[in-house]
Amino acid sequence: MPGPREPGRARSARGDQGARRDRNDASPRNDSNDSNDSNDSNHAGARNDGRDPSASSPYERPPSSSPAPPSRLRRILRRLWWMHSAFALSFGAGVMLFARAGLAHADKIMIALLVSWLVMFVALRFIVGPANRREQETIARRGVRVATNYIIKQFYQQMFFFLTPLYASSATWSLASWNWWLAPLLLICAVISTLDLVFDNFVMERRLLASAMYGLAMFGVLNVMLPLVAGLDHRTSLVVAAAATPTSVALLSFSVRQVLSPSGALLVVVVTAVLLGAVWYGRALIPPAPLAMLETAVGHGTIGSYECLPGSKHQIRSDQTDGLRCGSMLREPGGLKEDVIHIWSRRGHELARLTPERMRCNDGDSIVVRSFFPLADLPADPVGHWACTTMTVGGQLVGVRKFEIVTPDGRSADDLAPVARDPGAVERPGGDGARAKGGADAATPR
Repeated sequence: MPGPREPGRARSARGDQGARRDRNDASPRNDSNDSNDSNDSNHAGARNDGRDPSASSPYERPPSSSPAPPSRLRRILRRLWWMHSAFALSFGAGVMLFARAGLAHADKIMIALLVSWLVMFVALRFIVGPANRREQETIARRGVRVATNYIIKQFYQQMFFFLTPLYASSATWSLASWNWWLAPLLLICAVISTLDLVFDNFVMERRLLASAMYGLAMFGVLNVMLPLVAGLDHRTSLVVAAAATPTSVALLSFSVRQVLSPSGALLVVVVTAVLLGAVWYGRALIPPAPLAMLETAVGHGTIGSYECLPGSKHQIRSDQTDGLRCGSMLREPGGLKEDVIHIWSRRGHELARLTPERMRCNDGDSIVVRSFFPLADLPADPVGHWACTTMTVGGQLVGVRKFEIVTPDGRSADDLAPVARDPGAVERPGGDGARAKGGADAATPR
């Protein structure tokens, strides 16, 4: 039988049991506190990660009020900015009309556009754009950014609106030709440059997109400027413009150290080679701006006393092909920089490639060239659809003149299309199109 416990030891045992009960009672509260701390840390992590805190915890209440609507002053400024965009678009249309009518001063304007291009490069590289934006900017720096951005937009507008009519007048607007694609693309970029809110908040905040527009503008300017200012032919200007564009875009989009690094330099070389190959093999799809063909005509018969362009004919009878000739009226500021050729074709097959002669025509600054189709190369049956294509010696399309040679009685090739018949059928002589089964009557000439 155990002996009696000492009073001190009993009190110690009761104290230990009370302490354990206190710890057990406090443990749920501690777990709850730890859980709340964990939830708070999770909410903080969600806020740091940019996620919605309400999606991470059911205890977080959504904000009770929506964002405040823009003030009246901000709405008025936005409307005024859109009105400015409408004014810029109208001004750009005026620039297009001036560029279409003022080709005599195109070389001087292109020099001004080149200076604008250099200013744009410096501004895009060192002043505006997301890479040069700071979280906290002074009022002066923000003012410089806004002013520079506005000047860049004006340069973009002038450049794209001025280039659009030059490429449009040089393109061949036909479904049989695809060298007209560049003019609509330049017009789209011109319209975007007038939309201030779109240009400021979308284009200029994305360096690659801004660089792409800049590269297109640079390619278009060099391709037009080099023949005007340096007197280069269109093929050489096309190659130089294609070679300079990737390097310029790379220096605009990346730092000089990145561009000159082995991987960066290799990438620039590869892109340049690809672009050079594309413009070389696809040069027929790029118009030789600012060279434009104002008129073209195909005629026949006796030459008129004061004839420059032949009398335009769309149908010529096969027994009246004497003196078959093609004329092209060309215009280029500063004179023709590259010779042209005439390619005569029938039903898509080339028959002759001729160097036309320059005519002495008193017709302002236009140049008229003319070539005669050699009768020795005329097919035995010339009936069909023909074309006289004017191209530069470098292989860029200037324009196409289509016509048709018909039978002596005026029937076209479509009217003479063969009629499906039985393999054993034989055509009766006389050309009346009658068919008969093979036999003595069918084979005996009348």
